[in-house]
Amino acid sequence: MRELFEDRHGVESALILKEYALTPAYYSTDVLHREAELKEIAEAVKPLLYGRQPENLFIHGDSGTGKTTCAKYVSRKLEEQSGNVKPVYINCWQSLTRMSAYSKIALAIETMLPRRGWAIDEGLDRITEAMEKENVRVLMVLDELDGLFFQHQEWLLYDLTRINSEKPLFCVIAISKDKNLLANKDIRIKSSVRLKDLEFKHYNAAQIADILEERAKISLRDGSYNRNVLDACAARAFARESNARLGFEFLWRAAKIAERGNRSKITLEDVKASAERTLYDEKAPKRVEDLGFEFMNASLTDEERLILSILKNGEKTSSQLYAAFCKKMTRSSRSIRNYLSRLEIKQLVRIETVPDNGSGFSTRKIRLNIGVGNET
Repeated sequence: MRELFEDRHGVESALILKEYALTPAYYSTDVLHREAELKEIAEAVKPLLYGRQPENLFIHGDSGTGKTTCAKYVSRKLEEQSGNVKPVYINCWQSLTRMSAYSKIALAIETMLPRRGWAIDEGLDRITEAMEKENVRVLMVLDELDGLFFQHQEWLLYDLTRINSEKPLFCVIAISKDKNLLANKDIRIKSSVRLKDLEFKHYNAAQIADILEERAKISLRDGSYNRNVLDACAARAFARESNARLGFEFLWRAAKIAERGNRSKITLEDVKASAERTLYDEKAPKRVEDLGFEFMNASLTDEERLILSILKNGEKTSSQLYAAFCKKMTRSSRSIRNYLSRLEIKQLVRIETVPDNGSGFSTRKIRLNIGVGNET
């Protein structure tokens, strides 16, 4: 059935010219409606330029509020200002260890570390010696900081700030959705790191529409959309915790629907239909095509993605989930519980312990952590 893949409309009819610009992984050269936050981040890290003590930051806020975008934007501008400041970005859910972090720092400052057999303190000493010799400082962005604690690598924070007690070589920007993440952590780490709190609050609908317009100019064909379409996508994103990433998804899906209809313009009906193809609408059908943009950008393992795909059709008990999981992958129940714990910390699933039909035992019910907000 070769005709299944035939291009009936041709590339010339495509509305989406740069699809990547509508994904969460894209970082724009301009940042809208975060001027105050950008200024505060810049003021905190600016002392690195002059060899003075910077302020470490703890940035928190819900998904899609621009936390990572702003941190990366300031990092890029800082590096452009001075070749002596090197930004190092680490997602803490991606199999982070202290040694892997030091390897990334060594790569950024162009210093060689032994491929194997070196102790943590040895590697750190070699890095700091090279930084002092070359007069180089490092801005560390630790995104999704929850993963650092989950993997018991939190002493990385202590290592970096302990070095700064003698000479300011590092500045740390830590990012998390959980504003209470550090509340019950080791007092020695908190007192050493001294993270300044910076909250990213929700965008309003008009601000989301402005952000969508900036992305649409990059990604979509001229004349294929209007402000009403962007406003409609923004209104739906605003209804779901003001998550700008969802605005990108609604616009992308609406453009796809228009393309499949061989139309040159995206309509409000396309936007309405796009909301029925995403997990973020409480009124959406239970069966959906995929896991959505938010899950695409959540630093997921193959096992975690499998769990989410199992749950996308509805709530499961732990035994139901384990059975469905093991039909696809062979993992121990302990490993599956560990994957679930990671997903719960990432706020992608909700787990509730409930009595099991009066048997005296309890079971766990697991569902996707989605569908917040009401339609506007």
